[in-house]
Amino acid sequence: MSITNKITVQIEEFANEDLSYVSDEEVKESTFEIFTNTATQEFYCQRFLERTLLDYTMAGHPSIARWVINSIKVDDSENDTHFLFVSSGEVTLKSNNGEFLLRENSFAAVPGNFSLDGSGKVLVATLLNYTGLFTIGGPIESRGRLNYIDGCSSTVLINPLRRGEPCLNFLYVPPGISQTPHTHPSLRIGLVASGSGTCKVDEGTFEMEAGTVFCLPENKLHSFSAIDNSLSIIIYHPDSDVGPTNDSHTMLNNTFVGKKSAKVLDAIRTR
Repeated sequence: MSITNKITVQIEEFANEDLSYVSDEEVKESTFEIFTNTATQEFYCQRFLERTLLDYTMAGHPSIARWVINSIKVDDSENDTHFLFVSSGEVTLKSNNGEFLLRENSFAAVPGNFSLDGSGKVLVATLLNYTGLFTIGGPIESRGRLNYIDGCSSTVLINPLRRGEPCLNFLYVPPGISQTPHTHPSLRIGLVASGSGTCKVDEGTFEMEAGTVFCLPENKLHSFSAIDNSLSIIIYHPDSDVGPTNDSHTMLNNTFVGKKSAKVLDAIRTR
C-alpha cells in the first residue's frame, strides 16, 4: 500500500460497514470510538475524506489528532486543550467560553470540553492534561513572518504560554523549494491549508494538496517540497523551546527600578 497503512485500512473498513440501523449521533460517536484504541507512532498522510481519530498518546507528549467533518461533541476532555484549524466551510464553536463562529482559515485554542456544528472540515489536535488559554485568531496570512530554512517562512499562530508548552504554527514553502531533510524531537500534526507539493519520508514521497492531513512521529526524517505551487501548512507542536519563563518575560524584564531591571532585583522578585 502506498499512502494507506493499518490506520487507513480501519477507516475503509468502517466506511464500508452498513450503519443504516443506527442514528446519526450514534454514527458520530462510533466513528471516534473505533480509533480511540488505535495508539500509534506511525507516519500518516491522507486526504481529508473521513472523520478520523488517531491516538498518539504513546508519544512523549500524549496527543490526539481528529479530522472533524461538520460536527463533534467532546465532553470527556475537561483537563485537555484542543488546537483547531478550519480547513474549509464554517462551524459554530461552543465551549465554557461562549459560542463563536469559525470561518475558513481561522484557528483556535480551546481548553476543556467543546462542540462544533456546521458545514466545514476542521483539524483538531489535542494535548492531554494541559490547560491553555482560550484563543481565536485568523485568517492566516499568505506568507510567514519569520525566516525558517531553505527559503521557507513561518508564523507562530498560537504562542506557548511558557517555554516548553504547546503552540500552533504556520509554515510557508515557496514554489520551487525542496527542504533539507530534517527531524523534530516531538510529534507534529498538520494540515495543508492551500497549495500543493510533496512530503518525502522513508516510506516514499507523498502527494500533498489543500486538505491533506498528516502526522509526523518523533524524530521522523522528512522534507516538504513545493514544485509548481506554494505550500501553506498548519502544524501543531506539543512542545516548544522558546517562550517566557518565571526568570525571563516581558513584564519582568521591562520593569525598571532606577536603571536596573526587576529581572536582577531579587529583593522585589515574586517567589
